[in-house]
Amino acid sequence: MIEPRSLTIPELLIQHVPRDLIMGVEDACEVGAVRAHEATKDMDENHRKNALGQMRAFFMNEAFDETLRAADSVHTPLKGNSVVVGRAGIFKFSRVNMSSETWNNCGRSAIRRQLAEANQSITQLVQPSLFAVEPITTATFFFVACFSGSLTNQPERPLEIHIAVPDTKMKGWLFREPLGRFLARYDEAPQLQVDLATPKLKKGLLETGQQTTS
Repeated sequence: MIEPRSLTIPELLIQHVPRDLIMGVEDACEVGAVRAHEATKDMDENHRKNALGQMRAFFMNEAFDETLRAADSVHTPLKGNSVVVGRAGIFKFSRVNMSSETWNNCGRSAIRRQLAEANQSITQLVQPSLFAVEPITTATFFFVACFSGSLTNQPERPLEIHIAVPDTKMKGWLFREPLGRFLARYDEAPQLQVDLATPKLKKGLLETGQQTTS
């Protein structure tokens, strides 16, 4: 349980999410995107763009799962089109792909909308409430891989990868920042990192849903 004082959302993320996990997911997004590009680069142009989007979902989810397993991170299993959901401290997290021009397709997934509802208490860190301060016991963030949306402008990898905390309605963002900039925060405030040793959850105890990935 976190008692809100003068903490900011990035400070809370740094407290609970290890830097190595952030770096591992960043690499996984790059690796998965490259694999998807290699698998579809010789396809007919009439359907290559659609195929690339689908293969990004599968290959990037696979690389994401590999990273979480290597980090011994509690997460839901890789299975078909299911969204893979991990946990770090009080945070649940997932990944999503978006066009660099359009940050609005994240809410199409029911499981991501459900995850975002957990951000009710963390909202008070950016939008102070008139009511009593709520303890922060859980929250959600996403790794957002931003692609150009074009087959001619860097289709093989994301233009940028962000760490982003959605509002409860998935209508906007309480915090979002490119991973490169966010990782620098660990050097600026190393004292914020807390002991993340937590008991492992048995398989199936981390709530998830069956929704198409992107």
